Amino acid sequence: MEKMNSIEVFGSLEKVEELSTLNQNIVPGTLVFDSISPFWGYYNDEPQDSSPIYVYVALDKTYTAIDIIRAYVKVRAELSFDLDVAKAFVQIGDKVFNVIRIRHLNTYANIGEIQKAFAKNNIKSLVSSAHYEKASAHISLSKMFYLKKLTNEIYLDTDEKNHAYFEIPRGLTYNEFSEVSKKVQNNWFDTKFDLAKGSYLSGHRVVDFVRVYSVNQDPDYLEKIRKLFLLKMG
Repeated sequence: MEKMNSIEVFGSLEKVEELSTLNQNIVPGTLVFDSISPFWGYYNDEPQDSSPIYVYVALDKTYTAIDIIRAYVKVRAELSFDLDVAKAFVQIGDKVFNVIRIRHLNTYANIGEIQKAFAKNNIKSLVSSAHYEKASAHISLSKMFYLKKLTNEIYLDTDEKNHAYFEIPRGLTYNEFSEVSKKVQNNWFDTKFDLAKGSYLSGHRVVDFVRVYSVNQDPDYLEKIRKLFLLKMG
């Protein structure tokens, strides 16, 4: 990644999550997904609170990232509580949904209010009776990354705790990335972690990277994961 102490970049992230649809606290008749355990590779025995982790609101059509960001700035100023929003696509089987990913909510009770606020700013929810229960979903996010240099090779996310990143020398398809990730997990005997595939633009090149989710942010621990991933990547 860039050789500086901190950077702000716009890029993408790909991962797989298990999603279920919500029936309460939403605008009636709309499609909203809930992700209870978004970090599949990470095992945490500590009890979790009842706050939403990631919520995905399906939209009536494809909006650009600029459309979403412009509306988000207005919505954030109108609402009395904190939230963070990113543009995303959710694919379940052969179905692809254009969505906004919402995080940093304290309660599910705010979801319907958020949907109405976005609708007022021309970002409308999808009307659908679709129902999913613990469905495996491939998620592609477009978002800002706020990164602080930890070592020459590793960055921490200043906007999201427990997230670290390291660059990889070439792009991987998601299937290739999944295979390498499995090899890494199968040869790892320390604290568990979750991996996701990402990239961002820097000048005229694409920078490919791996996101590591772990409560352990020790440089040596993260460096061992990075070296193992590069070894299994070949």
